This record gives sequence, C-alpha cells and structure tokens, in this order.
Amino acid sequence: MKLVIVESPNKVRKIKDFLGAGYRVAASFGHVRDLPVKGDLAVAFQDGKVSPTYEMLERSSRAVNELSGLAKQSEEVLLATDPDREGEAIAWHVSQLLGERKYQRVVFHAVTKAAVQKAMEAPRPLDARLVNAQQARRVLDRVVGWLVSPTLRRIGKAAKSAGRVQSVALRLVAEREREIGKFKNVDYMILAAKLEKPGTPPAFHAKLVAWKGAPLNQRLKDPALAEAAIAWCKAQRWEVLSCERRDSSRNAPPPFSTATVQQAASVRLGFNPDVTMKLLQGLFENGHITYHRTDSTALSPEAIADARQLIAKDFPPEYLPQDSIIHATKSANAQEAHEAIRPTHPEKGPGALGKGEEGKLYKLIWQRFIACQMAAGRDQITTLDAACAPGEWKMPDGTMVPRGIFQAKGKVLVFDGWRRLAGEDATEEAKVKAKPGEKPEADAEEEEESSDELPMLNVGDEVKVLDLAVQKRSTKPPPRYTQASLIKKLEKDGIGRPSTYANIMRTIIDRGYVEEKKRKLHATELGQSVTDFLVRNFTGNFIDLNYTARLEDDLDKISRGEADWEKVVTEASFAVLKLAQRAGLRGNPLQPPP
Repeated sequence: MKLVIVESPNKVRKIKDFLGAGYRVAASFGHVRDLPVKGDLAVAFQDGKVSPTYEMLERSSRAVNELSGLAKQSEEVLLATDPDREGEAIAWHVSQLLGERKYQRVVFHAVTKAAVQKAMEAPRPLDARLVNAQQARRVLDRVVGWLVSPTLRRIGKAAKSAGRVQSVALRLVAEREREIGKFKNVDYMILAAKLEKPGTPPAFHAKLVAWKGAPLNQRLKDPALAEAAIAWCKAQRWEVLSCERRDSSRNAPPPFSTATVQQAASVRLGFNPDVTMKLLQGLFENGHITYHRTDSTALSPEAIADARQLIAKDFPPEYLPQDSIIHATKSANAQEAHEAIRPTHPEKGPGALGKGEEGKLYKLIWQRFIACQMAAGRDQITTLDAACAPGEWKMPDGTMVPRGIFQAKGKVLVFDGWRRLAGEDATEEAKVKAKPGEKPEADAEEEEESSDELPMLNVGDEVKVLDLAVQKRSTKPPPRYTQASLIKKLEKDGIGRPSTYANIMRTIIDRGYVEEKKRKLHATELGQSVTDFLVRNFTGNFIDLNYTARLEDDLDKISRGEADWEKVVTEASFAVLKLAQRAGLRGNPLQPPP
C-alpha cells in the first residue's frame, strides 16, 4: 500500500478516486511546522550557517499523528503537496516530522485524473533548492520583523510591526498620499473645434495642437487670451493640412498569471485579492483550473490544441489564426508552475459553474484562455490635421505655415477578433489607472483617441467651422492606488511574489496603516508615521524599492540553484541589524545561542 500525502483535505476523496486500490490518501492540513510564534528569534547565525528552529504547529498534532500511523503501515510515502516552493517546503517539513525513511515527491498542476496518474508515474526526490528558497524567505521575513518592529515603538504602541515586503507596499501608498496632499490644481483651457467639409459628413471634433509653427506644449492659462484666439480663429479660412489612415492590430492578452488574475478580478468583478485567492484555491482543488500560484503565461501544446478546437467549432473561420499563438513567459522566475492559469476542461464553457462568485471568476479565466488563441483585433486609426489661417505665419527660415493647427483622431473597428469573446477592456491594464512615475500634472484623458469615424479628406480641402469653444479643464493629482494597481506596481518592480500579494494587502489594512475607501487605498496618519520612520532609518535597505527587488532576485536564484541560501540570508540579516541598532535596537539577536 502506498500513502499519498496532500495539503488540503478537499483533495483527498477526489484523488483517492483517481488512484483507486493500492493507495491511501491523507492530508497534512497545510503547514505542519513553523518558527515559533512566541519566545526568541529561533534563528541562530554562526560561521556563515543559518540554523532555524522549527516547532510543530499546535493545530497540526492530530494530522501529524494520523500521518505517522499511516506511514508506518505503508510501503512507500508519496508527498503530493502543491507544486511550488511552499508546497515543497511543506513536504519537507512533513518528512522531517514523520522520521527517516524513503520519501518520493510527486507534482501535479491540475486535480484531474490524467494529471494525477501521470504524476504518480514520475516521482522524484525532494528538491532542496525549492525548500531552501522557502526557508530563506521565511527566515528573512522573521529576522526583519524581529529586528525592525521593536524600533517602531519609538513612534507609539499603535505601530505594531514592519515587514520585508509589506513596508515597501506601505511606502508606495504613503508616498502617493503625500503627492496628492501637496498637489495644487491648475486651471487651463483647451481650444476645441467642431468641423466639417460641406457635403462630406460626418462632422468631427479637433483640438488646437500647434500655434505659430510650434507645438502647443504649454497649456493656455489665460482665459482672456483663449477667448481672443477663439474669436480670431472663427474669422479665418480653414483647410485640411493632412489626413492619414493606418491599420492597427491588437493581439490578445496572454492567459492569466496569479498577479494578472488578481488585477482583472478586482477591476472587472470587484473582488479583492484575498477573495480571489480563496476562490482560485477552490477552483483548483475541485479540478476546474490548473494550479493558480504561477508566474507563467505559457500553455501546454495540449491546452493550445483544445482552445483552437473550440474556436474552430464556435466561431467563423477568420477568428482562428493559421498558427498557434505562443505566449512566452516574461519572468525569469516563473518557477512556481509550468503553465498559466487555465480551465482543465475547456469544453465546460463559461457558464458551467453558475452565476456565483466562483462561476464569475471561472468565466473570466475561461474567456481569457480561449481569447489568447484567437485572431488579433484590427482597427483603423485616422489622424486629421486642419489648418487655421493656412500659410499665414512666417517662420524664421522664411517658410510660411498655418497660424494654428487643430488635430482630430478617430478609431473605427475593422475586425473585433478576440474582443468578440473577451471584450474591449479584457486586459487588466485597460482599467488599472494608477501610473507609477507619472507626473502629477499629466492628464491621461488628453491622450485618448476618440471613437469618431473621421471622413477621408484630401489635403487642401476647405473645412467649415460649426463650433469653436474654450473648454475649461483642471490638472488632476496622481490617482490613488487601488489594490489592483498596487499589485501591478509591485509585480512590475519585482517586489514580492504574486502568491503573497493578497496577504500584503490584508496586512497593511488590518494593521491600520492603510484604509480602503471606495476601493481606493489611503495611507493613515499611522501609516505615514511608520513610513517616515522606516525611510529615515532604513533607506538603502529593505524599505528601498531597488534593494528589495534585488533581494527578491537573489531569493529566486536560490530556487534555481544559483545562490547559497545561507549566504544570502546572513548578508541581508546583518545589513538590517546594523541599521536597526542605529535606529535604537538594543543587543544583537543574531548571535548564536550560548
């Protein structure tokens, strides 16, 4: 008899049915060991070695006792915990508690009969690289919290703790809060025209983009000057300066990774990351989707073939590209799973799980998966420049140019392609509005193309002014982060791992550092104080975005066998210790025990 140990009890019956006679299946109920919650640091440093002291979780005693008894009755123990670093570490901790014997590791990325049976045919030893990568993260998180949190008491008892990644996320929200607080609105004017060529509909809208031969980089801030310009322009002759059309092709977005599904579920379904991750867990355990903690956007050849078969069956021929579409994984650290998140049985359509929360999320994943193999959408983009008072302004080189140039942009759908299934705003990027690094004065709405259909006019065609007006605008502060846009920023900068984002969001809110109002994140006064203290005392270390991203890269190198985990942890820990002591920490908790 073989014993198969999984994490979740929800998988037990399903996997037992898949394997049949000759197998017993039991659950560890998640993690079984961890660093102690109370007491000392429980991590010793000596001669370049790192020695964490783990203890069995109190809630795990019953499960471990049961597993121990079953293991003694079994000829072989197969550790089938989740296929990532966390799952590898859980498998290792289980093996440490059950005692010395031969353990085999099996990995499946979907709870389906085919995937589970195939995994049983290819057992392997535990991967020490993945175990050490998880240990490194856990120990570093413990050390940073242990060293930095006590220094926060200088700003009050309410400042409960600091964390390696959560503090960076808090800093982003706090700095955005400060930008917004300092921002001063500036009123300005836009000169907008409604034009037409007589007898050639439709009319179209344009705005002033150049004046006296120079691009209009400076906004008009003088209302009297703007009104005078309007009066002058109305009396002038207008003609077409240029009219260009180009085709624009828009490819489908890749299938979901953990980060992008959290963003999309937030903006399209209103789910916070915590809810999304719980729903994903249920979908995975019930065999509806592949493993949901993944940085990958790649798909197996079999999955691509399934998607193409459905497209060929349900859509006209032009919606199926001649060749398969390969979405390469951008992240070098996409070791969490071999595939993107996708339906395990695509023939179960978008409505297969009903209209509840789980059904809505499944529909989003299903649509994204099928759409990623559909033909590109095509639009026709028209840019039309109209000259006001053509040839009436003399440039320094003697050339004559229009006094003013008004520009219109239009976009017309030619072929919807993948958008027929997933919609125009299917990508999370389409609605995640926070723009890291954007200047406070930037106005995103000014860059948008209209959906107007513009007439195709010839250079020199005369146009008539139907309306000419001053539109009053005001600069806007940078937008507050939402949970979706903050996750996007963290992912873009390589801070944290997608599987931890939900916990990061929950932590900074639960500790009173951030408030969520109408889905926007507001740094509280406490959050601002904590950030100011950490920046003042720990800049160049874990609170620094670049440093944190580099450390994340080092931690990922451990999982690939490219870095020694004890060296990475030791160097990072003592660097934090040095700053913590400067910030008021007494003693050196990183010394080995006596």
